[in-house]
Amino acid sequence: MKPLLRIILLVLVIFSISSPSFAASTITGNNSFETAYYAGYWKYSNMGTTILPEGEEEAYYKFTANAGERIYVRSSYRNEYEGMKIELFNSSKDPIDRGTNVVNPDSLTPFIFAKADAAANSQTFYIRVSRGNYTGDMYFTVSILDRIKSGSGTFPFSGTAVNNGNIYLNPQGVDSSVITMDLTNNLTIPKRAFVKSITTSSTQSPTQGNVLHKIMPEQTGIWYTSTVSSATSGHYPISLQDQLLVAQKWSFKYNAKATGKSTMTNVRATINYEYDVTDQFSY
Repeated sequence: MKPLLRIILLVLVIFSISSPSFAASTITGNNSFETAYYAGYWKYSNMGTTILPEGEEEAYYKFTANAGERIYVRSSYRNEYEGMKIELFNSSKDPIDRGTNVVNPDSLTPFIFAKADAAANSQTFYIRVSRGNYTGDMYFTVSILDRIKSGSGTFPFSGTAVNNGNIYLNPQGVDSSVITMDLTNNLTIPKRAFVKSITTSSTQSPTQGNVLHKIMPEQTGIWYTSTVSSATSGHYPISLQDQLLVAQKWSFKYNAKATGKSTMTNVRATINYEYDVTDQFSY
C-alpha cells in the first residue's frame, strides 16, 4: 500500500503545481489602455487565451519593439465573431493600423491582423481587440509576429548570348546579344518580394578573359555591370535599397574585349530576396 500511496501523493503534488500555471495562461480584465496586458518585448511574447466576458467590449495589450523591426499582430477568429477587429496604437495611443478582414476564412485557423514598423528602440505599442457583433463570452489568442522573411531561388535565362568579338579593339569591349527571363508570373516567388542580392552564372565558349556580365531589370531599364571580371559569374551592386521586384522581366548580356567570337549558355540568376508575410495573405 505504501508505494501506491506515494504515487497518489506525487500525482496530487504535480496537479497542485500545474493547476495555477494553467489558470495563469488565460488573460482577462485587460479592458482599457490602463489595464493592458503587458507582453514585454515582442520576440519573447507568449500570450495565452484571452477571455472577453459578455458585457466587455474590448481587450488591450502592450508590448515593445526595436528600431527597424516590422511586425504584425494577429488574433484568432471564429465564424460567429462577425465584426471583430484588431487595432495597433503607438505609445501616444494614436492609431497606426486596423484589421477586420478575415485571413483564410475557410480554414481551421482563420485570423485578423494589423501591422506596424518600429522607429525607435524599446518603442511601446498597444493592441486593441474589439468584439464586434457577438454578445457572449469570447475566447481568442493574440500573437505578435515578424512580417519580414527571406528566400532565394535560381532562375534560367532563355537562349544563347552571342558576342561577335572585339574586332576593332575598342578599349571598352563590345556587348553581346541580349537574352531574357520572365519571372512576372512565377508562382514560386512570394508577392512583392524585393531583391537583396543577385548573381549570375554561365558557360562561355570558348572561355575568354576580360569578360563582364551585365543584367537589366525591366522596372528601371538600367544595365548593372558585374563588379568582378569573369567568364562564368557576375556580382552586381544591387541591394534592398534599390527596391527591385524579383517577379519581373530580366535581361542579360556580356561584354568581352577579346577579338574572337564567343557564346554564352546556361545563364542563370541566383536571387536572394526579402518579402512581407502580410502581402501573401488571402481574404
